[in-house]
Amino acid sequence: MNELEAFCELSALRREALGGVSPKDYLSKKGVEHIILDEAVYARVNAGAGKGGQAGLGGTGGGTGAGQEGAGFGPGGAEGTDAEFAPRLAGEKSLDGAMRSLIARAVADPGEREKVRAAVAGLLEQDIRRRVDEATKPLREAKTRVENEQARTEGVLHQAVDGVIVVDEQGKILMMNPAAEQVWGQPLAQAAGLPIIEKAGENQVVTLAAELTAPPDRTIDARARTAAPPDLRRSVQASGAVVQTEAGKIVGMVAGPTDAAKLRETERLQREFVAHVTHELRSPLSSIRAALEILEGEAAPKLQAEHGRMLSTAVKNTDRLADLITSILDFSKIEAGQMEVRPGKADAAALAKEAAESLSAWAQKKSLRLSCEIASGLPPVRADGPRTVQVLINLLSNAIKFTPNGGSIVLRAGLDPEDGRRVRFSVSDTGPGIPKNQQDRVFEKFVQIAAGELHPGGTGLGLSIAKALVHLQQGKLWLESDAGKGAAFLFTLPVFVLAAESGDAVPAPKPWWKKLLGL
Repeated sequence: MNELEAFCELSALRREALGGVSPKDYLSKKGVEHIILDEAVYARVNAGAGKGGQAGLGGTGGGTGAGQEGAGFGPGGAEGTDAEFAPRLAGEKSLDGAMRSLIARAVADPGEREKVRAAVAGLLEQDIRRRVDEATKPLREAKTRVENEQARTEGVLHQAVDGVIVVDEQGKILMMNPAAEQVWGQPLAQAAGLPIIEKAGENQVVTLAAELTAPPDRTIDARARTAAPPDLRRSVQASGAVVQTEAGKIVGMVAGPTDAAKLRETERLQREFVAHVTHELRSPLSSIRAALEILEGEAAPKLQAEHGRMLSTAVKNTDRLADLITSILDFSKIEAGQMEVRPGKADAAALAKEAAESLSAWAQKKSLRLSCEIASGLPPVRADGPRTVQVLINLLSNAIKFTPNGGSIVLRAGLDPEDGRRVRFSVSDTGPGIPKNQQDRVFEKFVQIAAGELHPGGTGLGLSIAKALVHLQQGKLWLESDAGKGAAFLFTLPVFVLAAESGDAVPAPKPWWKKLLGL
């Protein structure tokens, strides 16, 4: 390697810089032993001069002449002059090829050439590594800073909340853990697939980035969309404070009890109070009804006609009051998550007939045709029998209430044409129907919608309770109606399936994401 450096130094010197020392002596003083030097000297010749005026000497030992222009060195003269070597070097297609050509020109011994090439390649690799490290050091530091900031921000958020909701690139809900279900107000089975920014309820504040993906070739839109009732949004935003450094980096969060939390606590206390009061009303109401029945049976014959009608009206009003108390209690249990259903094997045809028979007298009194149409060979359903009859009676009661005298009501039961693993029940009437713009509100609590000229009585809880009872049995309840063409309420329940050996119901296998979240 030292010999190559000495040769490169000699190549870079002009003859005047040698100070009268021959190139061979120069190399000898440097301790070069493995480089054989040939020297060629060129001189300018006048254009009119003949052969005697040319000076061109070559070969070992060299020569001198006037007007020397430069010197080229090589092993045995095999590589030719600089003018011939430069174009050949420029024609090399790789750094390795160029390096080999240079070494071949400088080192005569083929065995030494590979050692020199390896040494030069090692130095070149070290230099490239050093320069690449220097050039990429700011990028590595910037990447580490971004990753640290992301980890710190995520750590703060995960410590601040217990619930986690996972969405896809369109912002649709994929998964949520039990804590998130409590915040959202719905189980994952009902919320999956819903756009999180569009389906926020009245008790949620949803903030979502404008862009959920981060493309590498442009800057994303850093804005965030927020969906919430204005009062609730202000309340939640006013209950928390972000902690950040002087540079604006988020490092923590401070939060206090919100007005929304106080509101939920108040609602809970209100539900408990209503449930307690209505439950306590049942006992005295039962006593009053029993006393009125005794009076109606024993004293009615002795009373005048007008007094008898008053007594009969009092008995009917106690029945209405008992129904109202039962509805309020059921709704309180549903809102508190305490309503229980016990699904089992049930005869769908028998459930439909029981509900129709219990209201047949009322239908006859209004001159309505109430009929049942049950598909043959209908399989049993997996349902809570009494609760399902309660749903059917509620739907039939509404139909009887709103159908004019002389109309007809049909209760049907058959396999769901869209899903053979479910049984569909439907109650259709020939009443005035429900306008399209009010159909979404039919199942809301405490909502009563007039149909035609009739205005309903009651609490407005019947359909809300019916829908909740159907959902608790893994079913679905919906409405089909056109104004002036009657209405049809439909719901489905799953078919009861027996295990091949035990004869018990086969539980549906849990999806992988429910197992992961422990649902």
